[in-house]
Amino acid sequence: MRFFITCDSDWEAKVDKVLDALDQTGYRKFFAEQDYGKSLDGVTVVLMCQDPALNLKQRIRYSKKEKKIYMDIMLDMFQFIRIDQKERNRIVVEKLIAEMPPIIAKYKLGDFNLSMFKAHLSEWMTKII
Repeated sequence: MRFFITCDSDWEAKVDKVLDALDQTGYRKFFAEQDYGKSLDGVTVVLMCQDPALNLKQRIRYSKKEKKIYMDIMLDMFQFIRIDQKERNRIVVEKLIAEMPPIIAKYKLGDFNLSMFKAHLSEWMTKII
């Protein structure tokens, strides 16, 4: 399964450094080699950490044709500017683990093995905290 995490963030929030840490774990290669079922081929996550004045809303979209889910995970820009990198990593990992599975579970994905995906998600994301 294709699993990709990117960000749309204010540079001062340093969310790009969290992405660098995640990339170093090799999570993309690991998830690419996993088979969770034929009903979902990919998940793309955008870590959104922008000025709240922009009034951005969380986007979640499922493409039946592509068999992919696209989702935003919303982060608090002012909090991320104030905290250190270790805390940023921890918050992102906790939000990924807490928010991704319920979003995926909303869709009727017949044979998708959500429990195995959740276990792997926890195992791989916590490597940076």
